Amino acid sequence: MTHDKEMRYPWNDASWPTGSHHGRLHTPTTRAGLIPMQFFQEIREYTGFGKSDEEELFSLYEYIQPHFSEVVDSFYEALWQNPRTRMVFSGPEQVERLRRTLMSWLDHIFTGPFDEAYFKQRLMIGKVHVDVGLLPHFMFGAMNVVRSRLVGLVLDLDDSVEARKLKIQAINRILDLELTIMVQSYWDVMMDLKLQMPTALATGLAHEIRNPLNSLNLNVTLMERRLRSIEADTSGLDSVLEVMRSEIRRIRGLTSEIMDFAKPIMISPTWHSSQTLINDIKTMHAPTLEVYNITFDATTHGLDDMWCDVDRLTQILVNLLTNSIEAIGEDGQISLSIHNDMDGTRILLSDDGEGMPPGMRYKIFDLFYTTKAAGTGLGLPIVAKIVDAHDGAIDVVSHKDKGTQFTIYLPRPVK
Repeated sequence: MTHDKEMRYPWNDASWPTGSHHGRLHTPTTRAGLIPMQFFQEIREYTGFGKSDEEELFSLYEYIQPHFSEVVDSFYEALWQNPRTRMVFSGPEQVERLRRTLMSWLDHIFTGPFDEAYFKQRLMIGKVHVDVGLLPHFMFGAMNVVRSRLVGLVLDLDDSVEARKLKIQAINRILDLELTIMVQSYWDVMMDLKLQMPTALATGLAHEIRNPLNSLNLNVTLMERRLRSIEADTSGLDSVLEVMRSEIRRIRGLTSEIMDFAKPIMISPTWHSSQTLINDIKTMHAPTLEVYNITFDATTHGLDDMWCDVDRLTQILVNLLTNSIEAIGEDGQISLSIHNDMDGTRILLSDDGEGMPPGMRYKIFDLFYTTKAAGTGLGLPIVAKIVDAHDGAIDVVSHKDKGTQFTIYLPRPVK
């Protein structure tokens, strides 16, 4: 079997930022803390998996491939031996289907290509494990059975000690990469469940609050009319009534936001000028930025056109920019840049404000999480939902007293 190495190793990390990233990704694919391919690139770097490992695996393929069946047998035998994992299997047809999937999986880890399609397929495999009820510790144990069998096959090679060492290193690194991605799938499901529970609770409460809220508003109106009808002196009550109306409006606004959050966000993406968007944002926030003496640097890079629902994207940027202004207070700096290329759009918004303490960045997209006295905890969850609706991703990097940067990625369709 022959393979074209140029086709097998096409991955290119030049278009993605490198370095240390910490945050939380909010995307339909994964919430690892990064834009999907950034996450994939980061874990490649973290595990040390590189082109030399790809080549070692590729060179092993013809030797290892005839042994795939016995490796698969070992994998399912380990699962079958445990009463809890045995319950995962519904019957021989499912086992046979899973066997074929595992054979294909083994083929892929030796031949690649290790690209975006590879990454997405791995996430899907992890989600299948969740769907069938295979707990993560059992998946780890079964994976180590595969590791042990593959390493054993390499040790049987008539090769130098150094050559075998490099091949075993490549196997360990690709399996560590696989486990990292699959564990991320378990995390994704957990985060989805974490979001669904408060959303369902909040939606129910918002619905129940509406009726007494309407009744309260009606009775305040009747009270005003009754007082006027008897020509009573209401000068002392006007401020009280206004406070009541203000609080009613606030509760009504909150319940509307909750109900809106619970609904699927519909978008109507079109091609839009990134420079026009920048200009609109500048105009919209100029007075506030001037009052607080905040320097705002906004730039575009690459192509001008971007694929988005511009009203929804404006909503995102207004929310993030407002948060940045509040974080800075006065005499700070905010920068906004839009980078367009044929792969998609990256929007970076950073400030030199107070930043976030460790751990907070993992909570900011949670429903009702807020550190503001008058905050609702709905702004950033709604931002994340809008990004999701674009099939995009949002990442946050922040350090206490050093500022915060949000990165938004939006995919770009082929024209």
